[in-house]
Amino acid sequence: MIESMCSSMQELKQLVAFNRKKCAFQHYELNKVHGTCQPFTENEYKQVKIYQKSNYSKRKKHVYTSYWREYTQKYTVNQLKLINKV
Repeated sequence: MIESMCSSMQELKQLVAFNRKKCAFQHYELNKVHGTCQPFTENEYKQVKIYQKSNYSKRKKHVYTSYWREYTQKYTVNQLKLINKV
């Protein structure tokens, strides 16, 4: 595509310089209208909902796998009390 637009290296350099100036001017215009980028204020940051890792999936995995792994083994009451303390 660039080959069809430019026939020499000089024209290509001019095209690249023009595109860079055009992009810089568009960026300048956006900053003039909307202002520069700034970080969130404390109140804005508190309004953003962030979903982090929850314990639900870990508990579910534990209950459905590890907890019932040895379901054939018979426990006495004393053994169950010791397990609950740990």
